Order: sequence, then C-alpha cells, then structure tokens
Amino acid sequence: MALDPVLRAIVTVCILVFSAKVLGEIFSWRKIPAVLGELLAGIILGPYALGSLIVVNGSPVIQINDIVRAFGEIGGILILFVAGFEMTFRDFRKIGIGSFVVGSIGVVVPFIMGYGIALAFGFNIIACLVIGAALVATSISITALVLQELKKAKKIESRMMISAAVVDDVLGLAILGVIISFITTSNPMNPLSIITVILTSLGVWLAMTIFAAIILPRIINFTSKGSEATLEAAATASCFGASALAAVLGLSPIVGAFAAGMAIASTETCEKIRDFAQKVSIIFSPVFFGLAGAAFDIRAFFTTDWFFYVFFISLVAIAVISKVIGCGLPAAYFLKSGTKGKRVGYGMISRGEVGLIVAGVAISAGAITQSTYAAILGMIMVTTFVAPLLLRRSFENEPEEELENNNDTTAPDYMPTYPLQSQHEQTKESITDLNRKAEP
Repeated sequence: MALDPVLRAIVTVCILVFSAKVLGEIFSWRKIPAVLGELLAGIILGPYALGSLIVVNGSPVIQINDIVRAFGEIGGILILFVAGFEMTFRDFRKIGIGSFVVGSIGVVVPFIMGYGIALAFGFNIIACLVIGAALVATSISITALVLQELKKAKKIESRMMISAAVVDDVLGLAILGVIISFITTSNPMNPLSIITVILTSLGVWLAMTIFAAIILPRIINFTSKGSEATLEAAATASCFGASALAAVLGLSPIVGAFAAGMAIASTETCEKIRDFAQKVSIIFSPVFFGLAGAAFDIRAFFTTDWFFYVFFISLVAIAVISKVIGCGLPAAYFLKSGTKGKRVGYGMISRGEVGLIVAGVAISAGAITQSTYAAILGMIMVTTFVAPLLLRRSFENEPEEELENNNDTTAPDYMPTYPLQSQHEQTKESITDLNRKAEP
C-alpha cells in the first residue's frame, strides 16, 4: 500500500533531520563546518543517490514533495531570523553605507565576469544573462549559520558580511526579476527599465526594514509582560509575518525574516527569543540544507564532453574570484584591514537560493541546455562547500591579540561595536567584583 503524501513527508523529514544532524556532528567533531555534513546528508539520501534505492512497496521512501519543501523554506526563514538578532537597526544604519557598497559591488563584478566568461565560451545572449545572474546572489543562510557555529557572528566583519549579503540578495532578486521578465515575455530590455526595477526593489526593502524596526519592538516589549508562551508566539508571528510581507512585496521571504530579527534585537527579551528560535530551527534547518544537497544530480557530471568540464571549472573559478574581488576589496577599504576584507570575501562566495531559482526558471523556459543547468548547479554546490571551509580557516589563523580584543575598539567610527557578554553576564561579573572587594 502506497504511503500518502503527508506520511511520506513525515518519514522524509524524520530521516533528513536525523541523518543531517548526525553527519553535522561528525563534521563538527573533525573541525569542519556542520552545515557541510547536512548538505552531504542531502546528497547521499537525495533522489539521485541512495534515496532512489530505499524502496517500500515499489516506491521510494524518501521523496521530496511540497510538504517537505515547505519545511525547508521554514528552515531558511528561521536561520535568517536568528541571524538578524546579531544586529539592531541602529547598528545596521551605521554600517549601512559600507555594507551597501560591498553588496552592490559584489553583485556587479560577478555579473559582469559571469556574462563575460559565458560570452567567451560562445553562449547566446540569453544564456550569458542567465549565467551572470546565477553568480550574483550570496546564500546568506549558509554564511549566517557558519558564523553562528564559529561563535563569530558579532565580529565587525561578520556583521558587514551578513548585512552586505542582504543587500546582495535584494539586488540579486531584482536582477532575477528582470531576467525572468526577459525570458518569459521576450520583451527587449533597456537600461532605464532595469534601473527602475532595481531601485524599486531596494526602496521596498528599505521601507519594510524601517517599518519592522518601528513596529515589532513595541509588540514584543508589550507581550513580554505576559507569559513566556505569549512572548514566543509573538516572536513567531513577527518572523513569519515579516517573511510573508516580503514575499507579497516581491522580495525573498528570508529578507523579511532578517528584518524581523534585526527589529527584535533591540528588545529587552532578545536572548529569550533567540534561544527559542534556535531550538525550533533544530527541526527545520537540517531539512533546508538537506534539500539543497538533494537537488544536486551528480550523474550530470559523467559525460565525454570535455567542453562541459572546461566551462564548469571556469565557472567555479569565476564564482570564487568575483566575490573575493567584488566584496573583499571594498570591505578591506571600509574595515581598514586586509584580513577582515578577505573574510568578508570568503563569506560571500557561497551561492544558493537565487542561483537555483535563476537556473530553474531558465531551464523550464528552454533558455539554457541541460549541461549548462548542471554546470550552474555544480557551481552552487562547490561554492557552498568551499565558502565555510575558507571562512573557518581565516578565523583559525586569527592573531591572538585580535582574539583577545573582540570589542574591536580600533574599528572606524561609523562601524558599531558589540560587547561579547550579555547584560546578565556583565551583571554577574559586577556582583562578583563587589563581593571580592567586600571580603576582608
């Protein structure tokens, strides 16, 4: 008897969560980012690998249906919601100019380099635009999770990384809208229409972020007077409400979740909500990364066409170099540090959701071939694995004096600084010091 879709989704989520967390723990034990273990679990158990071999009554036990995809989307939303807690809107406003420049250049450089390499390989104009657009947006979900895992999310370069990635994502979605419009309607593109779409998307994102920063802290502070369950319900509603609003306005839901997290970061109960959100995401975030791995079909790489391998290697090289140059150099200028700029460049290497959407729309519309689609997916997977490793390595080589001075008081005036201790921890230390002084 065949499993119904709901039961099949339950079984799939159960297997993905357990296997992803186990592999993630093994990777973490070996000092490799746990997110890579979760991705590997998705690749192994996906429909293109062992997932197709585990069969009950003639049908695979692991199947990626709409219910499982919904779990994955919720996972991405929660990851960015938690990432938003590391930065208040006031800090974002201070860091905004540098992040906007880093994010903008980090879009322009990969797009131009991707378009150029595709043109050099003889692709037509539409395929060149698709390849360039697929290189644009950073997967902020992966970067944010790795920074949290390394306990480096409050460092000055990490905050620039995340906020620049949000700008990067908004611009990437704006370019995606232009490309999709061009592919699906065959309307001619002109510079004025492109600039209009991009500026409109940025304006909508900024307005929504300001709105969230004004409204949500008041709601959270009001509900904190009640029970803890009421506070958690209000935080959950804020997260998913902001995500839904972003989707309605034509932006990615994860952008809305990040804005909600930023707004709640300025409230008195931020730490309680952070703990709650992290516990909930234990269920959903492994599914998010497991699905990213499951979408990868390794069989597409077994071909006798040498042109495919040359193009794929070139595409991966451009993907890495374009972000290191486009984001790392301007970040080094704003942060007055080549090491910190390099970390920002590494953190922006990983591609993700927008690139997958671009490739999916293009292949559905017949704008690119299957081999080009496989090369884009392969590039996304390779950068997803490379970025966390480079990021971890860059922090491992951090000088001792920088580790000791996490407040980073040498930072430029326009950049915010965070105390690493929570207010509760600082109060405990103050009481301890007073007790010591009181001792005879």
